[in-house]
Amino acid sequence: MNDEKRIRKLYGENMWHLCRSLFPTILETPGLLSKLLEDHFYPSKFLYDDIIESEMEVDFKDYIYSFINEEKNNQIITNKSVRELLNDAGYEFYECYTEEEIQSFRKYYSPREELCTFNGGRLNRC
Repeated sequence: MNDEKRIRKLYGENMWHLCRSLFPTILETPGLLSKLLEDHFYPSKFLYDDIIESEMEVDFKDYIYSFINEEKNNQIITNKSVRELLNDAGYEFYECYTEEEIQSFRKYYSPREELCTFNGGRLNRC
C-alpha cells in the first residue's frame, strides 16, 4: 500500500493533505513517511486536529524531519566494492553474464522457485 492510501486509512484525509504539503521530499521515497508516522504516532483520525488546534505544524514538521536526519547520520559510507564487502562478510562473489550461468544455480532453488528478475529472457533485453 502506498503512502497516500496508508496515511488516509490510518490518519484521515486532512492528515494526508497536511503531510503532502509539509513533506514533499520525504514522499519521494515510497513508504518512508507512512512508516515514520506509524513508528511514532498511534493511528488516529484526530492527530490532524490535535496538530492544527495546538498550532504545532512547524513542530510536527521538525519532529518528522529529525528522524530523517538520524537515518542519514547512521549510514555507513565505504569505498569498498561489492566484491570486497561480500568477501569481508564471508561470501563468495560470482557474477553471471549469460542465461546459462544464471541457470547453473537452479539446483539451489527451492521447488518451483525462480528468480523473477531473469525470468523470460530479461537478461537479454536489459
